Amino acid sequence: MTNKTIAPQTTEQAPAVEPRTITYPLKTGGSLTSTCPPWCTYDHTDDVARGIDPDNLFHQGDKIAAEYSVDGVEMSILEARIAQWPFDPDDGTPHIELVPEGRTAVGVYCRNRIELDDEIRRVRAHLGALIELGGQLGEAQAADHARNHRGDLTPWLSLSRIDLQSLPIAYLLRAFGVTVVETEDIGCKAVSALYGDPGAMELRIKPDMSQYMREDRARHHLLDWYEAQIGGDRV
Repeated sequence: MTNKTIAPQTTEQAPAVEPRTITYPLKTGGSLTSTCPPWCTYDHTDDVARGIDPDNLFHQGDKIAAEYSVDGVEMSILEARIAQWPFDPDDGTPHIELVPEGRTAVGVYCRNRIELDDEIRRVRAHLGALIELGGQLGEAQAADHARNHRGDLTPWLSLSRIDLQSLPIAYLLRAFGVTVVETEDIGCKAVSALYGDPGAMELRIKPDMSQYMREDRARHHLLDWYEAQIGGDRV
């Protein structure tokens, strides 16, 4: 793999419906007729208008990227697209341009599927670490809430809808004073039900319910209580 700076296009890309055969004037005189591969959506208008050297003929597909906005500025990371310099004397085969941070336009060239898979594993490992970091964030915010409301008899009143959606369910059950009871007698035609008022609530669940389902149903019931008792525009 090698690093190379990709110059930005001066014109917008236009999707190609079918392979295009284009005749380019050559800067050294004469012309070159070449057919774009089916995946190429690069706008060659400037190439035709200005002329090219054969080594600079470039094919490029649509990009994929994780895009987001920061203070109204559009940003992107992990940009990737298929590309080809068909007359490159060193390597004219299709490859993947992977640009980790969009603003730099500096990319890693993955010359084959094995090299691309290596980068995919790297990204998956990062996403796994990011998920773990999210768990740490939830625990840290729960600890912060507990510290700031130590001795508060109604700690649930300071919890927002987002808190109920994101904080660890074990902490939410403590904050609401919920006792979990495994029983076949739910008291209604459901797999779980929440009874009572905060500070003395009882969550009834079926004994054979999985841990994932228990946490999901508990969060669901607490959110239902929130919408019924507080709700409104508060988030």
